[in-house]
Amino acid sequence: EKRSISFHEAGHAIIGVKLDNAEIVQKVTIVPRGQAGGYAMMTPEKETFTHTRTQLIDTITGFLGGRVSEELFIGDISTGAHNDIERATKIARAMVAEYGMSKLGPIQYERQSGSVFLGRDYMTDKNFSDQIALEIDNEIRAIIDECYLKAKEVLSANADLVKLIASHLMEIETLTREDIYELVETGKLSWWEKKKAKQEAEKLAKEKELELQEIYRKQLEAMEKANSKENKTEE
Repeated sequence: EKRSISFHEAGHAIIGVKLDNAEIVQKVTIVPRGQAGGYAMMTPEKETFTHTRTQLIDTITGFLGGRVSEELFIGDISTGAHNDIERATKIARAMVAEYGMSKLGPIQYERQSGSVFLGRDYMTDKNFSDQIALEIDNEIRAIIDECYLKAKEVLSANADLVKLIASHLMEIETLTREDIYELVETGKLSWWEKKKAKQEAEKLAKEKELELQEIYRKQLEAMEKANSKENKTEE
């Protein structure tokens, strides 16, 4: 499970780094939180009042990055993407039914009372036929499929980076934005390498100390045996 969660969160991180309009991962951890096995704290690079179709596509792609990463690198999928899929679907539905960003054209079929970008529950007013409902569902699926394929392309092209992030998460458990970008740019994490080097030095020093203590103990035993023989000879 730890490996699966690590690759899931690594998928989010790499999409955030590689896509210009995806939300940036500020912190990623595999430490359990509530019902989640791990989580990625994602925020936009900058606050905007309007969103282009390209921005929304990249945002959805970022949400799907965890599920896609599981599929590509674990070979199975988990329930860990539940919230990601929910948020991705809400944005895709808003694109089709509210923002006119699909083949159905610039028509508003639904109106919501909350913000789709904040992940909150919202109520919608609907006024359309069953046929239109089917067409809306088809367009939502087309957007999700487009983003899923895009996430696959990005993560497949950056497989080594995904594995690098995942391996560090399995070791360290939590990475900051700065950690992620350092790993992407240099392939290593300087503070972690220094910490491991220090731990290794302390381990070697401890082993050396134990080795010297063992040598000293054997020397004492040898001296005690020699003294014991001398005493017996004198008697």
